[in-house]
Amino acid sequence: MVFEGRNKKYGAYKLRSESPVTTSIALGIGIVLFVGLILSYHLPGLIGGMMKEEQKEDVKLVEVTDLPPPPEEILPPEPPKVQQLQAPKSIVEEIKFKPLEAAKKEEVPDEIPDTKDFKDADPSDKNAEASPEGDINIDKPSGDLNKGVEPAEDNGIYNSAGLQVQPAYPGGMDAFYKYVNNNFRIPEIDQNMVAKIYVSFVVEKDGSMTQIKILRDPGFNLGKEAERVLKSMKKKWEPGIQNGKPVRASYNLPITINIKS
Repeated sequence: MVFEGRNKKYGAYKLRSESPVTTSIALGIGIVLFVGLILSYHLPGLIGGMMKEEQKEDVKLVEVTDLPPPPEEILPPEPPKVQQLQAPKSIVEEIKFKPLEAAKKEEVPDEIPDTKDFKDADPSDKNAEASPEGDINIDKPSGDLNKGVEPAEDNGIYNSAGLQVQPAYPGGMDAFYKYVNNNFRIPEIDQNMVAKIYVSFVVEKDGSMTQIKILRDPGFNLGKEAERVLKSMKKKWEPGIQNGKPVRASYNLPITINIKS
């Protein structure tokens, strides 16, 4: 009512109307300054305490236990002392030789017998008397001393190629193959072919053929026919010679047959 009808924009009215706001601002500033002053005094202690708590949290307690004592050093055992063996005493007793003493003069005979004393001595044993009528018989050796020991007969079979003289067929091998060709019975075969039959036999000491075998048979009963022809031979071979004596000799040869249908 005091300021009714007056200019309220300036003067005491304005100051009075703005007084609460100014008071509030001043009060706020004072509170802030007061709080800031208190904090400035206590803030370093708070920060230091917080840092100590953080350091306490970071520190880990390590429980220290008693460590076992270090192991004792084990020394290697001392090598056993080798006792020196004493050489065994020789069991051979020493043989003591007594020095030779010269014979006394009284023990040596002064006289040496002369060889004439042995001239009429009889050296024979008189206790053994021989009979003047006894005969001395000497047995004569029995048997013929001029006859030597005969060597054992050699019945081994030799390879004919290694003999000093090889077995030979009368007339040569041409005569042998001619006999085989003339006596060989060729079976009926519907094809032309040349067949080889490998045979082996033993020429005995008397020239006869034994142990006839077919080593390779081409078939068609050709092997049996070759064996039959060889067994039919009547002529004897001249035997092989080794060290000047006839021996048994093995012989291997092929027989060729030409077959024409």
